[in-house]
Amino acid sequence: MTVSSLSVKNSYNGDNSTTSFAYTFPIHSTSELQVILRAANGTETVQTITTHYSIVDNGAAGGQVNFVTAPGTGITVVLLRNTNLTQETDYISNDPFPAETHEAALDKLTLQQQELQEELNRAIKISRSNDIASSEIAQTASTRAGKLLAFDANGDLEVSLDASSIATNATAAANSAASALSHKNDAETA
Repeated sequence: MTVSSLSVKNSYNGDNSTTSFAYTFPIHSTSELQVILRAANGTETVQTITTHYSIVDNGAAGGQVNFVTAPGTGITVVLLRNTNLTQETDYISNDPFPAETHEAALDKLTLQQQELQEELNRAIKISRSNDIASSEIAQTASTRAGKLLAFDANGDLEVSLDASSIATNATAAANSAASALSHKNDAETA
């Protein structure tokens, strides 16, 4: 097989009646298709094959995911290829070259690279012409908990004030601005 499609994900809107959704990319096994329901509030729930859906795989052309219960209105159905990261091709010395097996191994590598690219496309990145000395965050999870990601005076990443401190500072600034406006209005009417 050749890999001519760059697609690794299909998304659809649930409507309380549609139960069948197409995926337009090849998978090697049904376990390599991740089915996610995303609620309007952003909550994502990974579905389980045979419990929530079944798959009809048509090879390189893709296939169909058939839900037991139609996803509701306001739910986004996400079908995402998730190729396992194993290498199962074993070449035997002095055997004839296994062209089909070799091509399948190359295809699998291509699918894995496409999935990595899809993830990179969703990542926050610094532009190619920009510099950042360190994109590593060294603080422990407990130190980072409840904090915001920020940039220091050098433009490097750091963990900054916690969200409640920022909210407190914003409230104080708003109160100060309201007070100044009130004093200004009092002075103009006097």
